[in-house]
Amino acid sequence: MKRILAVFATASILIFSAFANGDAAIGTGDAGTLRIGIILTTSGLGDKNFNDMAYDGLVMAENELGITFDYGEPETVSDYETQQRSFASAGIYDLIIAIGADQTEPLTSVATDFPDQSFTLLDGSIDGLSNVHSIVTQFQDQTFLTGVLAGLMTNRSDFPMINPKEKRIGIIRGLDLPVLRNATAGYMAGARYVDPDVEILVGDVGSFNDPGKAKEMALSMYDKGADFIQLMAGGSGLGIISAAVEANAYAFGVGDNQNGDQPDHIPATAIRYVNDIIFNDVKNYLNGAWSSGKDVWGFKEAVVGYTTENSMVSLPEDVVDIIEDIRMSLVAGEIVPPSEVDDVDAWIAENQYY
Repeated sequence: MKRILAVFATASILIFSAFANGDAAIGTGDAGTLRIGIILTTSGLGDKNFNDMAYDGLVMAENELGITFDYGEPETVSDYETQQRSFASAGIYDLIIAIGADQTEPLTSVATDFPDQSFTLLDGSIDGLSNVHSIVTQFQDQTFLTGVLAGLMTNRSDFPMINPKEKRIGIIRGLDLPVLRNATAGYMAGARYVDPDVEILVGDVGSFNDPGKAKEMALSMYDKGADFIQLMAGGSGLGIISAAVEANAYAFGVGDNQNGDQPDHIPATAIRYVNDIIFNDVKNYLNGAWSSGKDVWGFKEAVVGYTTENSMVSLPEDVVDIIEDIRMSLVAGEIVPPSEVDDVDAWIAENQYY
């Protein structure tokens, strides 16, 4: 069962359901069935990342828990509040989920106006409202190991597609958001943890849905000698992967395992199990274990990680051993990556692998 909230050019907002065997009006599900609404980011479905993983989490809940769900695909940031209010006004949802840090401000207003409606916000934090559960993942944990890999490999002359003359890598973000600044700090710290002389280029696309611009930015970084670029750009990241192929260079996936998309050019993905996060939040609501407040999860909670599965890039054994050693230290809490870019220099001064 797939449903979508559509916002039309007119002032009216229509909610409808599309079923495989025809159309039906929303709200016709069995009485007592848990109904979830989710507002995706402007990248929409098909981004092979954040939105697809969140949607998959609800499909898991649909299949395993018997819930039903509806989803909205905002076209612009201004649509967030419109769709949030439309879901809340419908009065048929047990839980409404908003994903993405840029939904924080509008949801604060909407949740205040609908105090009896339960909301979950992923990647943002809202304090002081008893009807909002905020989930924040440690983005600095998520990107630390891809940073380590880049730092270990960036000037190796014995590895294909590496420019040994510069120790230079990059990260491209969709927007300059706090959580993505956290990811930037983790990536920088990981690279410089194993080689303090590595230079990290940082760029912002200005959108999570502009792969063309992202590709241009990535090609520019590759031209400047970057060997690896970490994606942090939602649907725009597809352009970075395309640039890696064109430039005969490497990129790191993010979110869902993207290694198989271009297995000769993506050696690893900074993975985040958004599907499990969404599924477990819905399960907790169903079981009466859902509560307001804020949860912050990272390596210790196994919601972020690092994977080389499905990649055809054969990493040197010594590199793999070092990454595994560092991964175990992260899991044990012996390494705590910095969350702010301004803190990286001080952190590196006190933390070196060698």
